[in-house]
Amino acid sequence: MRSNRVSESVCRQIARARSRKSWIHGRRIATVTLGAALSIGGVSEAFQSVHFIVRKDLDSVRVVRQDGLHKEVVARLGDGFTANSLFKISGVFPQRLVSRELRLFDKGWVGDRAGEGLFRTELTIVNDHIRGDFFANAVPFGGLIHAKSAKYDVDPALVAAVMETESRFRSNARSQVGAQGLMQLMPRTGRWMGARNLYDPEQNVDAGTRYLSYLSHRFDGDLKNTIAAYNAGEGVVQRYGGVPPYRETRSYVARVMSRYLKHQANLREFNATVTAEPPVTAEALVR
Repeated sequence: MRSNRVSESVCRQIARARSRKSWIHGRRIATVTLGAALSIGGVSEAFQSVHFIVRKDLDSVRVVRQDGLHKEVVARLGDGFTANSLFKISGVFPQRLVSRELRLFDKGWVGDRAGEGLFRTELTIVNDHIRGDFFANAVPFGGLIHAKSAKYDVDPALVAAVMETESRFRSNARSQVGAQGLMQLMPRTGRWMGARNLYDPEQNVDAGTRYLSYLSHRFDGDLKNTIAAYNAGEGVVQRYGGVPPYRETRSYVARVMSRYLKHQANLREFNATVTAEPPVTAEALVR
C-alpha cells in the first residue's frame, strides 16, 4: 500500500509540473521530479538504507528507488530536454544518496562491424528520411532524384548536380547532338538503361541514375572519372586513364563537382537545422 501511495504521489507531482510546462522551464520540471522522488520516506531514510539511481536509457530517464535488494521505478520522463536536465541535475547530489547510470547503447544494439546492429539500421533510416525531405523541398524533381538514388545506390547530390548541369532541370531539354530530357541521355544509352521515353521524367531519371551507378562501378567509385565518363564516354576516360584533356570535359567535371559540393553543403546545413546538433555516427558511440 505504501508503495502505491508513493508512486501515486510522485505521479501527481509530475502531472502538476507538466500541466504548468507552458511557464515552467524543463529544468524546473526536472528539479520538481527529482525532488519528489527523493522526498519519498524522508531524507533521513535515504541516509539509512534507501538509495536512488537516476538511469538514462535510450528514450527516457528513470528514477529508481533501491532499498536493499528491492528496486522500484518511482519516476520516468520521456521528454528529451526535461529528461536530460533531470539526469544532469542528479549529479549535484552526493553519490551516497544518488548515483547515475548511462545505458544508451551496447554492442549488441549498435553492432560490432559496419552495417550491423539495430542502431546502424535506425540511423540509416533517419538519415535517409532527412535526405528525402531535403531533396523533395530544395531541388526540382528532388523526390524522384532521391528515390532513384536509393534504388541504384548513388549519392543523390551527384544525380542533382549532373541533372542541373545537363538540363537546368528542364524535362523537355534537347541538345544539338540529340541528348534528351533531364539527364540528357542519348536514345541509345536510354534504351540500354531501360528507358523508352526520355522526355518522361521518371524514365529519364531512372535511366540516368542507373547509368551513373554503372559508371561509378566501372571506375571503382572515382567521382571525377565517373563524371567525365558521363560527358565524354567511358572509352575515352579509359584510354586516357582519367579525365581526358578536353576543355569541354574538364569544364563539365568542374561544374558538376561545384554543384555536387553545393548540394552536399546544403544537405549538411538542413540536417543541422533538423537535428539541432552535429550529425551522430555509430562509430562515435562505440567505445
